[in-house]
Amino acid sequence: MGPSGCGKSTLMNILAGYRVKGCSGDILINGKIRNIDIFKEQSSYIMQDDNLQPLLTVGEAMSIAAHLKLGKAFSHRDKKLRVKELLEFLDLWDSRRVRTKNLSGGQKKRLAIALELVKNPQVVLLDEPTSGLDSVTSKNCVELLKGLSGRGKTVICIIHQPSASIFEMFDHLYVMAKGMCMYQGSVSYVLQFLEEHNLRCPPYHNPADYLIEIASGEHDANAVERLVKGCSNGRFSLEYLENHISKEDFIISNNNSTAINDNSIPSLMRLPSFVKATTTKEVIVEKTKSCFRSRYPTSFPDQLLVLLKRTFKIVSRDPTLMYNRLLTHIFIALLLGTLYYGIGRDAKDIRNNSNFLFFTVMFLMLTAFNCVTTTFPTELPIIKQECFNGWYAVKSYFLAVTLADIPIQILATHLYAGITYFMTAQPFDLFRITYFVTMCTLISLVSQSFGLIIGASMGVKNGVIFGPFCFLPFTIFSGFFVQLNSAPFFLRWIFHISFLKYGFEGLMLSIFGYDRGKIPCSSDYCHFVYPKMYLDALDMEDAVYKNCVLFMIFLIVLMRFISYYLLYLRLK
Repeated sequence: MGPSGCGKSTLMNILAGYRVKGCSGDILINGKIRNIDIFKEQSSYIMQDDNLQPLLTVGEAMSIAAHLKLGKAFSHRDKKLRVKELLEFLDLWDSRRVRTKNLSGGQKKRLAIALELVKNPQVVLLDEPTSGLDSVTSKNCVELLKGLSGRGKTVICIIHQPSASIFEMFDHLYVMAKGMCMYQGSVSYVLQFLEEHNLRCPPYHNPADYLIEIASGEHDANAVERLVKGCSNGRFSLEYLENHISKEDFIISNNNSTAINDNSIPSLMRLPSFVKATTTKEVIVEKTKSCFRSRYPTSFPDQLLVLLKRTFKIVSRDPTLMYNRLLTHIFIALLLGTLYYGIGRDAKDIRNNSNFLFFTVMFLMLTAFNCVTTTFPTELPIIKQECFNGWYAVKSYFLAVTLADIPIQILATHLYAGITYFMTAQPFDLFRITYFVTMCTLISLVSQSFGLIIGASMGVKNGVIFGPFCFLPFTIFSGFFVQLNSAPFFLRWIFHISFLKYGFEGLMLSIFGYDRGKIPCSSDYCHFVYPKMYLDALDMEDAVYKNCVLFMIFLIVLMRFISYYLLYLRLK
């Protein structure tokens, strides 16, 4: 507990191993330095925001979590049984067919907890689980956590100004102020501790509110310093613990493989933060053993298969990724086909034909780019939490997203290319149609890859602003506005790295290249009746379609690797 800005979330991130950059020191578990990899296997961190996939149902989300977290050690029947038990325990069974975006705040919080309980973690860390919930829902949430602790799990959570009834549910309290600890111990002893330092909680006043007021400096300017000194900034000194502990019997774990009688345990070790799991006077001790195994319970192929299914479901239900994209390509194709109807069969429209081809390059580039930059970054908080909690590896997610979205992008591109090609009356040659559609597909995939780089490195707002700005040099040096031989010598190298140049050249060659014959002219005079002359005028006489294809494929592979690396760095 503590006022805003006192360092609660920072401490929780450090304890969970979520963010340790810029920090120093050691974290001990049972008296020994924590092995972060083993700890992450046995713990789950549930963050303040409910990072859920909005287009999945409760049952689908739980089933996916079970397949990813339980692995092949559990049969399909056992996984379904585990999901059912958890949903019934958390009162979500009746909502199993409801999409997560339609759940109430309390249901979303319970689902977030349920997803992490699938693997049965021994330690559960929560950042403000009652944030944004009403008093009744908050109490139900804490009662749920109390029930988990009663099942032998260690539950650590940040809570902000709890009610008196919620406050009394906790076993152990750690109060922070100004980045320091001003109390650590049993909830039942906090008022006595305050009185020992001349701070008396008024009658009928919520002790939790009173603690926050003290931590905020409302009562006594020096109170925080006195309390920090009084509890030795949270250190477990003998004198402090002997005066501020629960006298009940609790089980503790140590690294020695021995059983210790309760009477032999010093009173200072009977902390209320240790869960009472038996009524006998015996302390059970387990020694943690290191083992050489993967952090993930499922193999890479299994992760990829599950994530592919999940991504296909999300994409098929997302109007932006699916229906809007297809409808946009069809609508623009029909509009463009109407505007440039039949231009491919007349030499007098050859310039309009090249304008159509360049517009095709720009349209495919922008649509593929924007679809990724507006949706990919919004998933990152979900992916970051799932990767941190050991659901799957980053490479599995990235490959699944890449493979799942490519078919839809190709379908949209083919619809556009097919409609415009025939409406504009381009040559009805099979190889030209194939070359045209292939280059359109490569342009969209390169742009999509570029969008992944932007999406993995910045948020939606910055991506929408800076992404198109990054395209400007490629557009200027595409060969449409300025030809290679007309540009200054010291800027010509930019032409050779512009994927728009290779895309535009590929489309021009598919329509006008490969010794296409004389184009009919309906006017008295047409200067470019021979397509080769027009290619020469645009400095494309030496262009080779195969080189354009190879360069585009190279860019797709390179950009995907770069985007994966940036995503990996951002998630880590």
